Amino acid sequence: SFVGLLRFSVSEASLHFITMSDSEDSNCTTTDEETGCWSCYRKQASYVPHRMEQVLISWIFIVASATLLLDFGALQALVREKPGHFEAFAELCNWFGVISCYSWFIGFVFLAHWLGCVGAGPISKAGCYFKLVAAFFFNLQPATGTMNDPLLGGPAGLWWTNVTGIVLFHIGNCLSCFDFWLYCTPGGDKKQGWFFYGNLPITGMWCYQMATWALVAGNVLACTPPGGESIMFVGHPLVFTLQMVGGSLLLIGSLVYCAWCDGFSNFSY
Repeated sequence: SFVGLLRFSVSEASLHFITMSDSEDSNCTTTDEETGCWSCYRKQASYVPHRMEQVLISWIFIVASATLLLDFGALQALVREKPGHFEAFAELCNWFGVISCYSWFIGFVFLAHWLGCVGAGPISKAGCYFKLVAAFFFNLQPATGTMNDPLLGGPAGLWWTNVTGIVLFHIGNCLSCFDFWLYCTPGGDKKQGWFFYGNLPITGMWCYQMATWALVAGNVLACTPPGGESIMFVGHPLVFTLQMVGGSLLLIGSLVYCAWCDGFSNFSY
């Protein structure tokens, strides 16, 4: 789903994808394309190169986004509980983080492979690689948090890994959006709306970029170095709002990519 998607090499599949609306075999009319009807989306999705890998990536990122939201919710519950009296949901905070961050990492590994298979350009690949490295740093915080080692930050884990990861993630999203600005996706049309089928990868990527703007701000405000103080307490309403907005936009972007490859209803090659 994500990320730096699409600048396909010129292949039979991409040529079919680009010319889908003019094909005699297609029942998708111009009116259908303009209104973004679901049946039209499904027909065009069949021409996404290596579609089933993209379906897998989309669902991995949906799981990653959903568990990230649970992680944020559990974190807020954790900071509001009295020490030693944590509810089960709050105690699951780091484990939600483990599932989310591991999913991001695995998803970007698959995405890097998919981009190589479709002949994506260097900027697309660079955006993906930035996010793959970001996912590595994301994993360090919940991994060290579950260790509960005082030398590694106790239950909070290493303090610097999340902010490092989210900055790299944001750089990757900016590179991906820049690539889409330079090279419109095959089948895309800058004169059409956000939900025109060929523009869905661009729409999804902008959801990701807006998400990481919010998450960068939230992480910078709440980051607490050893012996120092954060700009805002992690339980501050603004920090919580930025976290939930960022996580929700990541989920929305993942859902958009899943719709683009018809990942909700077609699980066959």
